[in-house]
Amino acid sequence: MSIVPVVFEDQSLIGFRPLAWSVPPGELRCGLLNTRERVTHLVGREPFLLVRSMLQKLAVEGGYQVEIDSLEASLQEGARLLLVSGRIGPCWDILASAHEAAAADEDLAWCDEDGWLVVSAKGDQAMAILKSWSEWEQSATSTGCWQDPRTVVPAWEPSLALEPRSKAGALHRIWDMVPATAQAISDDLARIRGCLPARRIWGALPMEDSPAWARAVPLMPWSEVDHPLVHIREAGNILVGEDCDIAPGVSIDARSGPVVLGRDVRVLPGAFLEGPLYIGSGSLIKAGAAIYGETSLGAMNKVAGEIGESTFLDLANKQHEGFIGHAYLGSWCNLGALTTCSDLKNTYGSIRVDLGHGSEDTGQRFVGLLMGEHGKTAIGTLFNTGTSVGFASNIFGTGFPAKCLPCFTWGDGTGDHRHDFQRAAATAATAMERRGCRLGAGHDDLFRILGEGVG
Repeated sequence: MSIVPVVFEDQSLIGFRPLAWSVPPGELRCGLLNTRERVTHLVGREPFLLVRSMLQKLAVEGGYQVEIDSLEASLQEGARLLLVSGRIGPCWDILASAHEAAAADEDLAWCDEDGWLVVSAKGDQAMAILKSWSEWEQSATSTGCWQDPRTVVPAWEPSLALEPRSKAGALHRIWDMVPATAQAISDDLARIRGCLPARRIWGALPMEDSPAWARAVPLMPWSEVDHPLVHIREAGNILVGEDCDIAPGVSIDARSGPVVLGRDVRVLPGAFLEGPLYIGSGSLIKAGAAIYGETSLGAMNKVAGEIGESTFLDLANKQHEGFIGHAYLGSWCNLGALTTCSDLKNTYGSIRVDLGHGSEDTGQRFVGLLMGEHGKTAIGTLFNTGTSVGFASNIFGTGFPAKCLPCFTWGDGTGDHRHDFQRAAATAATAMERRGCRLGAGHDDLFRILGEGVG
């Protein structure tokens, strides 16, 4: 049975803001991989993406498949649609069960309290599902909900001839991803069998044909690499890509979980790395850095200081001292020297977070900084527990900034100061060029649409 995989987003994406202002949930990494990469591994082909119209031009420029007409043509030839929510994340068991059912030509519909998780259908039913999603997305876009957090996002409710089954285990909010990281790293390693897949970074348009992060990475056990005078604990849990440069005086402790380094990772003297940990290709770990377990750092990251239980997407910078813990940072973020976040309340109580549509109890004791793409901080910036920073914000000022900072915030969130979206795009173009990437027409649309939507 020919299967056409599709990773979709729906109303549940608002729970993954501030990252989801500009990134589909299926592109958010948890562990080594994101949902799209896991689906690709299972099905053996790159999935189509169903994303907001404001993101489609950027997706096409990045080489993603988003054309509904092409998808419908495949289904008209008798292929089976396997529709997967981007927020399934590291739930390999759900993905594997769904793929097995689809391969056996079985219909299925799985959901949870936040919406649909997986649908397998073919023929007229599959075509009706795609039409329903397109109509829903057009209707949602017309309300302005993708730009304005105060606007309620309508729910996608396709009419199915199937009785939906409830499935537990998927991610619900952005703060769910960090606690899932440790298990995700181990589970991902068990699936990829010693070779990191070639990466496609959302929103990164490289100027060269094949950057280091865009190629598959065979992983070698520590016993097969030559890095003298590195202090190692539990060497059997350490996997390293080719051309890594790990300086004498580095300490790697993999007793609590695996440590995985991609291609061309450079670790300077005095750094401490603790598993479970993933460091993406081309990253730089600066001298004296302390990177604690349950952390996933993307490709081309440059980091220093103290980082624990955090995820950075690709091409992010934290090049100086300061503590970041239980945080999730988007691509192209740049934290100034001594930027620090709190991730634990003095009362040890549950942390509340406001993603732009009201304060919500996370039920978690540890939640740090949540920062959307292109976020920037000045030197000495201090963030309170569970602070949410919107897309293309530039944070500075004395004291703690507000805990919910909308897109294009300029300053500390007091008053109504906003970063001009055209100037923000110009800054982004400079930052991208420094990393061998370019600003595309899709980026221009994204900055304009989100910028014009800021109230």
